[in-house]
Amino acid sequence: MKLEIDIDDAQIKAAAKSVSFLEDRGNRKTVIEAANEGLVNALRRHFAAREKEPHAIGWWMLNHGDLPKRYFWRGTRGTSVSEKIRTTLISPDRLQTTVAIDSPALAHKLEQNPPPIKPKGGRKYLAIPANPVAAQWSGMARDFPGGVRFAYSRLFGHWLPALVAASNYKKYKKAKRNRLVASDGKSGENEVVYWLVHKVQTRHDPRALPGPQDQHAAVSSAVAAALRALSKGG
Repeated sequence: MKLEIDIDDAQIKAAAKSVSFLEDRGNRKTVIEAANEGLVNALRRHFAAREKEPHAIGWWMLNHGDLPKRYFWRGTRGTSVSEKIRTTLISPDRLQTTVAIDSPALAHKLEQNPPPIKPKGGRKYLAIPANPVAAQWSGMARDFPGGVRFAYSRLFGHWLPALVAASNYKKYKKAKRNRLVASDGKSGENEVVYWLVHKVQTRHDPRALPGPQDQHAAVSSAVAAALRALSKGG
């Protein structure tokens, strides 16, 4: 996914009339670099604000309340959307710059009709964190500290596949159809580390990026500041 900036022609013409030094390629480079920085900063502010928003609570979280953030929008693990921003092209001659966000997850949110997310690599299930500790774990579900074992646990009156803490596994027994269920007949939901699902359906997120007006305002402000600085310096 890429975002391209084209500075408004009228804005450039007006600036060129009063600031002749824009004919200098070095000055043009300064202006387009400022435009690029303005857009990048706008993106980072937007993603930081999104990160502060509360989670939408899915059905697997209803018994556990809101879970800790996994830093999808902004974080320091190298996986957040904000950390995937990079400048791929600056063209002073065309007064154009391209900013790329190398995040397939963001691209998925931007699709009008996102396809369901399904397991890859021959796996049967997606693992959905069922408690705060699991939500904070950044590794694979199978590598969860202390170990996990496959079992079935009850949620809203239905037995669902899950990964339970290995330390609690002995509380489970085989039932019909070779399912492992809580031996005491209770749900065992507090022992569940991950719920297992075949797919997750997400929705289009119209707020995944800052709106066009916000992007344009950020770029215009940065360009105006660069022009003022160049004018004073010249």
